[in-house]
Amino acid sequence: MKLDTEFIKLPLHFEVERLNAEVMRFHETEWRAHPQGHPGNSALPLIAAHGDPANDATKGPMRPTAHLDRCPYLRQVLATFDTVLGRTRLMRLDGNAEAVSHTDTNYYWMQRVRIHVPILTDPAVQFVCGGRSLHMAAGEAWIFDTWKRHNVLNPNPTQRIHLVADTVGSASFWNLVARGERPFDPSGRVVDPPRFVAFQPDAEVRLPTETVNQPVVMSPWEQESLLAPLLAELAVSESAQAGLVAELRGELVHFQQGWRSLWARFGESADGWDAFRQALQQFDRRLARFEQRLRLPNGSETVEIVRQMVVRPALNPDLASQAAGSAPTPASNPPPRHPTPEHSPVRPGGVGARRIERPIVIVAPPRSGTSLLFETLAQSPSVWTIGGESHAVIENIPRLHPAHGGFASNRLDAADAEPSIVARLEAAFLERLRDRDGQPPAPGSIGLRLLEKTPKNALRVPFLATAFPDAVFIYLYRDPRETISSILDAWRSRRFVTYPQLPDWDGSPWSLLLVPGWRDLARRSLAEIAAMQWVTTARVLLDDLEVLPAERWCVASYDRLLAEPQAEIERLCAFTGIVWDRQLTAPLPQARHTLTSPAPEKWRRNAEELKPVMPLIGEVAERAREVFARPPAKKPAPRRSPAEAPLAPVAPAADLHAFHSVYTANFPQLLGRLGISLLISTYQSGRIIAVRADGDQLNTHLRFFPSPMGIAIGPHALAIGVQRSIWDYRNQPAVAHKLDPPGKHDACFLPRSCHVTGDIRVHELAFAGEELWIVNTRFSCLATLDNAHSFVPRWRPPFVSQLAAEDRCHLNGLAMVDGRVRFVTALGETDTPQGWRENKAAGGVVMDVDSGEILLRNLSMPHSPRWYGGRFWLLESGKGALVVADLAAGRVETVAELPGFTRGLGFVGPYAFVGLSQVRESLFGGIPLTERLKERTCGVWVVDLRNGRTVAFLRFEGAVQEIFDVQVLHGVRFPEIAEPEADLVSGSFALPAAALAESGHAGARTMEK
Repeated sequence: MKLDTEFIKLPLHFEVERLNAEVMRFHETEWRAHPQGHPGNSALPLIAAHGDPANDATKGPMRPTAHLDRCPYLRQVLATFDTVLGRTRLMRLDGNAEAVSHTDTNYYWMQRVRIHVPILTDPAVQFVCGGRSLHMAAGEAWIFDTWKRHNVLNPNPTQRIHLVADTVGSASFWNLVARGERPFDPSGRVVDPPRFVAFQPDAEVRLPTETVNQPVVMSPWEQESLLAPLLAELAVSESAQAGLVAELRGELVHFQQGWRSLWARFGESADGWDAFRQALQQFDRRLARFEQRLRLPNGSETVEIVRQMVVRPALNPDLASQAAGSAPTPASNPPPRHPTPEHSPVRPGGVGARRIERPIVIVAPPRSGTSLLFETLAQSPSVWTIGGESHAVIENIPRLHPAHGGFASNRLDAADAEPSIVARLEAAFLERLRDRDGQPPAPGSIGLRLLEKTPKNALRVPFLATAFPDAVFIYLYRDPRETISSILDAWRSRRFVTYPQLPDWDGSPWSLLLVPGWRDLARRSLAEIAAMQWVTTARVLLDDLEVLPAERWCVASYDRLLAEPQAEIERLCAFTGIVWDRQLTAPLPQARHTLTSPAPEKWRRNAEELKPVMPLIGEVAERAREVFARPPAKKPAPRRSPAEAPLAPVAPAADLHAFHSVYTANFPQLLGRLGISLLISTYQSGRIIAVRADGDQLNTHLRFFPSPMGIAIGPHALAIGVQRSIWDYRNQPAVAHKLDPPGKHDACFLPRSCHVTGDIRVHELAFAGEELWIVNTRFSCLATLDNAHSFVPRWRPPFVSQLAAEDRCHLNGLAMVDGRVRFVTALGETDTPQGWRENKAAGGVVMDVDSGEILLRNLSMPHSPRWYGGRFWLLESGKGALVVADLAAGRVETVAELPGFTRGLGFVGPYAFVGLSQVRESLFGGIPLTERLKERTCGVWVVDLRNGRTVAFLRFEGAVQEIFDVQVLHGVRFPEIAEPEADLVSGSFALPAAALAESGHAGARTMEK
């Protein structure tokens, strides 16, 4: 809900210890991962749709869950607000995590304010809203403007837990808000002192909860009330496009006039539902021409907001019985999230219940391995299937056959989900449903969890999401090269022909799904047809999934399904809310549609034929890979030894497909002339970026790691510091020479070992000979590694009195001189937990490691100290400056001021390569840079040291906003960096010379000397 200020603190205070005691009653297994997989985010539902803690929906009657029954004081706290309560949860944020910057634009939250009661927190936790930030202390109560972009940052290792309740409010509640404190409102209004709300042992609490939260048919008056402020905001923010805004306003007025006419005729009567639905579909199509052309001040895309406000929630026939007041009242103890295997997963009927409930739809481009996933998940006692794919079930309905649309494609959208069509489809599924033992459901059974897998459904997500509004989707990711190679094999086999007499097609009989634009593939090679089938399907599928609510889809891994089937299936069952009661072992049995046994390198037999068409898939393949890199968050993994390093990085939380880069034309020329490439770490988006010249183009090659920071390049090794470990990489040139395209790569860095340090907030790394030194920021020390310990402390500033995990001075950088660790930087000369934060704008220091002497003071957030060309260089990040220092005199001279938070520094010849970040206002507010620049940039700037001028730049846009390290790979022009889980790692081996000779594979790609 939009408020007139960012934050309001309500005049209430609660018993923190009692709240903590109630929260601690819950077992870890009762917490649910974030539905969109944001790392470190989890929740425990207290009030949910139908009282079901596994139901994340914001539509339907909201009822207390069994969890809330166990929390008498939490019930009393909620009752204090004297308002009707909607979805309510305990929301948990792990240490070193964030909630992810976003705005709440869903219809539900546009009409509800969100109450926060901090229970477990830390003073360093910052709540950010609209560029303002503050700390919400334990026991307080707050509301905030959810229409503005907001986030929560938890930089310390401790968890944060808030009670979070959504409400439309009441007269009493808004009176309470009026008496609250507004930290950023200068009006000086009088506020009430906080009233302490003590626990009442004998109090009986009955909480009023929502029964109606979306309309059966939205009234024209509600439409007008929703759209009027949006249009007013748009008119101000897009004054330069006044004509386009006027056109959109005209479309809205036309739609509202038609809707008002229908309302006058039908009201909410079922007689008008088809007419209302047609009006919505026509309006939605007319909105398409405005897509991505207008944005609101909070950054939201205007057409998407209109759809969220008045298109998607405008018609909800499934709520008709509830609107009439007949919604079922759940028991005080609702059923558990998963039915036990001994009992039927069919629940008793109720008014308005559907026979097929929360169907699970597996979607992916063809030949991605969906049959294997389907046949495995079908072993769950909770699901029902028709035994295979549903080509006939769907296309036997003439309206859904591609012939109905002139064989345009297998695409179906929301407009195709007419009530009569959906009823026929559901009846056809019900007629064929069987459980894992082949038994049909009992007559009249409801709540049947349909599991559906048909490759053509990758083009039907809007249709299925509309036909089954509670459906959840599993997107199965497989390496595009493997998938396209398998598509090619399928065409050749002629076992997958779908339309043998396809009009206007005179090539090989059409196989697999019919993609939009298929006629353009006439007389193309089979390899190009296979590539374009994959590209078109993947693009359409990703577009469709990403407009669904986050709780309705997740990502699965084909590789993990093969390697770790039990873990992958259990993760998917947890997301979908179904039972799993079997033990799986690898390898799984082959699926019925498998042509040959799966193998990661099998695609290479078609490599030469596919090579000319691979450029066609580049952009979409990268997007698919990035979406795959954000699976639903898992429970914290047990601590591992270095030999048991995690298989996969923690996925970054940002909107990863939004990565873009812009560069000056001379940037790739400069890299080529110097014979170098760059390695950049960006911990905020979870990436290592290899920046490589590719002719006159610049190639930014992304690899995923959990919060990567320091990078060290040694004589024989490459080290990368990540969230809880240090990865050791070695260059294997023989592997590089075999990579595609041949002859392009001149280095290939493969992981050799991983040392688990725990969360020490590792910053910079450097090699002193063969020994790796690390900046251990959390323990305020320099350290090295051995085989027995997490780390070995070697040095700490003299003013830090003890080794403690408290980040006392924010030690962050180290400089090498003649192969020795010589200088370090810190953000404060302080000896208290997080003490450096009080004077971060001007408290930075440079220290001599040998003597412990402070050589420079009063620096603004110094980073990246370097000894180069006989001089001492560093970055005053708080000023956005590159400086050179006279250590003997204690003076610094600014060489260049740059348009961002400077951090990450490398040198080649007369040039400095400087990393820039946009700066998180919540953590770095109050520094000189934010006063100098209102808008900051992220990227790498090249500065000529002779005159301080910028000679080239690479700017990142979208997901990458912060850089930590920039390292130069001298003499390496086009490197590959393999992720620890990559197929390349599983098929490459480094052996001693004698063993290599004995293996008989000398010179082979998989044997590297």
